[in-house]
Amino acid sequence: MAEKFRKSPRRVAVASKTGVLIDECFGRAENYRIYELADEGYRLAELRPGPAPCRDQSHDPQILGAAVALLADCDMVLAGRIGPEAIRQLSKQGVVGLAAHIGIQDALDHLAKR
Repeated sequence: MAEKFRKSPRRVAVASKTGVLIDECFGRAENYRIYELADEGYRLAELRPGPAPCRDQSHDPQILGAAVALLADCDMVLAGRIGPEAIRQLSKQGVVGLAAHIGIQDALDHLAKR
């Protein structure tokens, strides 16, 4: 997993309510902005609807599994908050899950410099 941090991830899923900040909890995200690495940095490839696994302060295990499977083609998931179980399941798929609360463009610019 450490090798994923040595170079820019090819595909990054971002949980965001605003489209400007990484400000949505992984468990409450109803969609993800999928960014792909391009010559000039990252470009928005798609807006992917997904199941929000959080229900009344707990996660439905089946829906959490579906959310993880939905993002298995990404190298990294950035969310305002992400719990240890989601990180663990993403990691099993080879996906790095990170909590961040900064601007999307700032995060992508940082990742592109790797």
